Amino acid sequence: MRKNLITVLILAICVINLVLNIILFFVLMPSAAKTNKLISDISEVLDIELASQKSENGGDVDVADLAPFQLEQGNPINLVSDGSDKSHVLQYGLTINLDKKAKDYDKTQSSLEQSTAAVYDMARDTIGQYTYEQVKDVDVQREIKQKLLASLKEYYGTECIYSINFYNWVAQ
Repeated sequence: MRKNLITVLILAICVINLVLNIILFFVLMPSAAKTNKLISDISEVLDIELASQKSENGGDVDVADLAPFQLEQGNPINLVSDGSDKSHVLQYGLTINLDKKAKDYDKTQSSLEQSTAAVYDMARDTIGQYTYEQVKDVDVQREIKQKLLASLKEYYGTECIYSINFYNWVAQ
């Protein structure tokens, strides 16, 4: 008889435990759902913010995925007169880095190969707006790169062009 009384007592405690767990589940479920929604909203905002940073910087591209397209050193570019009677010119070489994993990589590369004169014209138009003193400044050189990169992306209608680099930058 004693064993049956203990068994009934254990069964009653299990039933009470089950009822309390069910009540606890229904009490905590709405707050857990709200917390989950809040975390989802925050992660979406962070994803949007990270995506905007990627698009501002041109995206994160591994260096191994970049294909350089090098243009030979171009013709001298006449710089804007700085008020002195001397005329100044700039000569440079240009390397365009393309993202090999971009969907329009082949199209962009063949377009660049066929229209190098257009790239030289864009570079001449962009660089020719500056004076001799300005093109010697590193910050202005970065500005020129950004402007030229934007005009190349717009002209070719692609995000495949990742960056550009100048070499043999000589101003006289």
